[in-house]
Amino acid sequence: MHTPELRRWVGDVEEFMSTYWRREPVVFDTAPPTPMDVDDIDAALAGGTLRSPYVEMVRADRDIALKEYTEAREVLSTATSGFADSNAILTLLEEGATLLLRNTEQWHRPTAELVARLADETDRRVEAFFFITPPGGQGLPVHRDDADVFLLQVAGSKLWTVRSGPPDHNWRAGPVSGEAGPVLLNAKVARGQVLYIPRGYAHSAVGDQGLSVHLSLTVREIGGSHLARAVPRLLLEGMGLPARPLDESGLLDSAAALLEVARTRLATLRPHDLVQYAREMQRDQKINNTETASVARVAAQLTE
Repeated sequence: MHTPELRRWVGDVEEFMSTYWRREPVVFDTAPPTPMDVDDIDAALAGGTLRSPYVEMVRADRDIALKEYTEAREVLSTATSGFADSNAILTLLEEGATLLLRNTEQWHRPTAELVARLADETDRRVEAFFFITPPGGQGLPVHRDDADVFLLQVAGSKLWTVRSGPPDHNWRAGPVSGEAGPVLLNAKVARGQVLYIPRGYAHSAVGDQGLSVHLSLTVREIGGSHLARAVPRLLLEGMGLPARPLDESGLLDSAAALLEVARTRLATLRPHDLVQYAREMQRDQKINNTETASVARVAAQLTE
């Protein structure tokens, strides 16, 4: 199994897949390199362009309004809201709130490269999130994620509680109301350690020593709705039909051709093929920023 990136996170990949994947939470002492550190976060906040929804302040015990940590800017006499207010963010951090940086793979190239490698190895869509939590702070209540999650502790430490998975196939991601199931893992995750949480397993965390900074990589999985959307595309992909048949006969001929192709493809379609196609569709929804734009390169080409 050629999975060099996943190996950095979990060590023995074959043992991980056979013992823990979708079965059990676990902490690894693998210390993979982080694509973003505290200095990078400071630079992003100081850069002036970071805005909602990429930046969010959260607390488990109350909602934090957008206006509490963002500000409006006037550009070409037009006010645009949602820009990160670094001073307000630091104040909220000191008061116990958590800073959440969403989808950092979309605006931070080293993170994008990491996500792209892991997506290739897992054959699934991967996203990245950074959480910065003060000691004693809890950003989110007990919740379930619609993804397998790998968490790398970048700085400080955090106390994690992971409970059991959903009771059946019809579950929802988000806060858990009522009984969340038995506790499977209580762990203090320190700098350099990796915590794996299987998809759908309820969990929560509280900041421990120092300012807790962790990177969360979410490995997304498809569901019933993805399979349903994939069927018509898979059955009819690449089929050319007249754009505007002129009469009833033309419409009937097009309908017959469409049904014939669909029946032929459906007869040989296997469940595995449908699942694989739906996963590819999900991955294609987002393009990772792994290519560096270069104005200098364009200038050089224009002078050739």
